[in-house]
Amino acid sequence: MATFPQPVTVDDSRFTKRLVRALQRQIDVCAEMVPGRDSYRLAAAWVYTSALVAWAEDHGLIDGRLRAAAAPARESYYKGGGTAAGWLAFAVADLAVHPSTWCLLDPRYGNPIREGGLPEAACRSLIDWWSQEAPDLAYATESGPATVTGWIPGDLLQLVTDERRLANALCQSPWWLADGILDRTLIPAAREFPDETLRLVDPTCGTGHFLIRAIDALWELYTTGSLAPRQMRMEGVTGWTPVPPAEAARRILAGVDGVELDPITGAVAQLRVTVTVAHLLHSSGPARRPLRLDAIPHNLRPRVVVGDSLLAGKVTAEEYARVRPVQAAIVNLGVSDVPVVSLVPEPEPARPSKPSAPPVLQLTFDSIPA
Repeated sequence: MATFPQPVTVDDSRFTKRLVRALQRQIDVCAEMVPGRDSYRLAAAWVYTSALVAWAEDHGLIDGRLRAAAAPARESYYKGGGTAAGWLAFAVADLAVHPSTWCLLDPRYGNPIREGGLPEAACRSLIDWWSQEAPDLAYATESGPATVTGWIPGDLLQLVTDERRLANALCQSPWWLADGILDRTLIPAAREFPDETLRLVDPTCGTGHFLIRAIDALWELYTTGSLAPRQMRMEGVTGWTPVPPAEAARRILAGVDGVELDPITGAVAQLRVTVTVAHLLHSSGPARRPLRLDAIPHNLRPRVVVGDSLLAGKVTAEEYARVRPVQAAIVNLGVSDVPVVSLVPEPEPARPSKPSAPPVLQLTFDSIPA
């Protein structure tokens, strides 16, 4: 049985490296029981999805399914004629109860788990591992994001297998790098546009690391009226008028946008952003009940779009659908009934000395002042 050290940050490598190796072993075990050429791909999808379930279960977001505490319910289900495959399917369905998380099972998003289930023996083996050996994915951190933000499952998508990392150049930024870039972009914008809804877009958002840290910073700014730098040696901003938590959440949902090319990666980002905003709201109130996915208001809908941010608004809808058919089936970001414009950027016009509206912050390295 593998032992896991107690992590001190959400991405503590002493913990995450062992977890990744353990999950890769589970993929190998399951893949050996799956017939066909795509056995490894299907096994990897189910093992990763089980990690999402375990994370949600550990934070009380869904009913117990995989952990030891759920063993009596599982055994009762088995005795009633249920199967481990059916139990695992129920666990996945628990993740899709909110309108923002249904995309995990939306056929258009192409989740491999929709192509077939694992054999019964593989399902039992996977459930037993989560119940008897796997570490808790909810733990206290000394600095950086909390585990409820889904940082671990966000990282695992690129770490457990090479498929998405190689196919989509998926490379997640560490939280401290995101904080540093946000210090250099968000704080100047807050200083220039006090008491306004700041707009921010991550055009290649991955599983949502930048979005999560931006939401946390904006929550601090909107609810306290000030924002201190988290990584850079620079002055923070003060003097904003604090707003109630519900208004802070409204501003965040109205101003934070993400675009992601890979549908499943974007679906994970939607899940994480939904839970993060709901957690901030829940923590600001009396918290009489635990936060659950099925209790999050349906109007809490983050704006994370699946698409190609380089083509969005630059080509016609017809051309966009030809170049990006999978993404266009979810949402077509092309321009309807408008001739295709050149993809070579036009010279940027001179900017006024003081813009009339808050800027959209493109989270790229180019946004960091020299």
